[in-house]
Amino acid sequence: SEIPKRQLIDYWISEGFVCDFDDGCDFIDDLLQACLLEEEGDDHVKMHDMIREMSLWIACTVDKEEQNFLVHAGVELTEAPKFEEWEGAKRVSLMGNGIRSLSEIPTCPRLVTLLLGGNRIEEITDGFFQSMSTLRVLSLRINISLRKLPSGIRGLPQELKALEKLRYLNLDYTRFLSIIPHQLISGFSKLEVLRLFGCGFWVVTEEEGNVLCEDAEPLMKELLGSKHLNVLSWTFRSSLGVQNFLKYPKLVSITQSVLVKSGVHTSPPFNVLHLAYMENLQKFELESCNLEEMKIDSTEEVKKLFQSGFRSLNTVSVHYCRKAKDLTWLVFVQNLKVLRIGDCYDMEEIISVDKLRDISVIIGSEHNFFAQLEYLSISWGTNLKSVYPNPLPFPKLKKIDVCHCPQLKKLPLNSSSAKERRVVIEGEKKWWEELQWEDQATQNAFSSRCRTWG
Repeated sequence: SEIPKRQLIDYWISEGFVCDFDDGCDFIDDLLQACLLEEEGDDHVKMHDMIREMSLWIACTVDKEEQNFLVHAGVELTEAPKFEEWEGAKRVSLMGNGIRSLSEIPTCPRLVTLLLGGNRIEEITDGFFQSMSTLRVLSLRINISLRKLPSGIRGLPQELKALEKLRYLNLDYTRFLSIIPHQLISGFSKLEVLRLFGCGFWVVTEEEGNVLCEDAEPLMKELLGSKHLNVLSWTFRSSLGVQNFLKYPKLVSITQSVLVKSGVHTSPPFNVLHLAYMENLQKFELESCNLEEMKIDSTEEVKKLFQSGFRSLNTVSVHYCRKAKDLTWLVFVQNLKVLRIGDCYDMEEIISVDKLRDISVIIGSEHNFFAQLEYLSISWGTNLKSVYPNPLPFPKLKKIDVCHCPQLKKLPLNSSSAKERRVVIEGEKKWWEELQWEDQATQNAFSSRCRTWG
């Protein structure tokens, strides 16, 4: 399956294969030119199954005496392999299976990389990591049922020494993970990459001794002392947490992904523009937030936003922001590639004509927004009537998904939109039949690429 280039390079840096991100990009280019990798869009690569099997065979036969790799990714395992198989391995990948428990304690004195993402792990036995003194890369991402890390890691300070070489820790989408004790993360003195996107997302109650509290400030203060940390992804459970985070420029500068989830009734309104100058922010997700109405205080602020706001942001998801009327702030996201909007029941338009007019007066002309957009998904927009009333060029568009948006009768397309691209439009059959078009030429241009259901 495909893998983000950034994630692959993070692995390589943590293992010491490459020095930095640029070296990693060069290495990927070399592999692409040699047809050992295939490009999937701008940001992902994949390896053909046959190339993968051949590569593993070569790696395992270079030194037949040592079992360097244990790879059972995506083969529908429900239990981990017997730990006798782990003993000599340097790299173990069990990603994309249905493993529920790691109940034994393996002996892995040579283990460098352990990839356990995409399983159903609920329990990791105490002491599981105690023999992994050489571990550099640990991924537990998308183990939605995982609720706590074992005391084998948690017991300070003795057990922490077991992972003293850890450089990469990925806890993205461990949504029920409720306990990360104080001083645990900061104890990984060589940590370079920490991913917490969606971590603790579904935790309702605060637990004593936990850094995943509502404002997350205890963990922020811990990370300030992490000398080598250079990549961070984060989950905020309140707008207060975002405000606290912005007080720490060091953390802001290395953050690549942010998820903000808060109770609509309990948290102050959230101002998206507060994140505009996070220079490395690439992915941003909002859920169940009470969005503050966009207010532009000065012409200088508008000009600054267009010149340098959201410069790296390319993926935005907005869900369950039920009171949001529009998302006009997206016109400042000039490199937006992926936009997902769902369950925003009060939203009537994505880009407000009136608000955009006020912005356009300041910058001198109407801005060509969505110029880099490749994928647009809109679902359960009960009151949504418009993406934008006028046709847009969409020079990079590949696909539009629309689901349960009964009042969205027209898309911002004409016969010149997405020229020379085979755009796929997917939606309910009834919605498609009632869709209105700019003219017959527009309908002819897009009808052949429609996929309907229902």
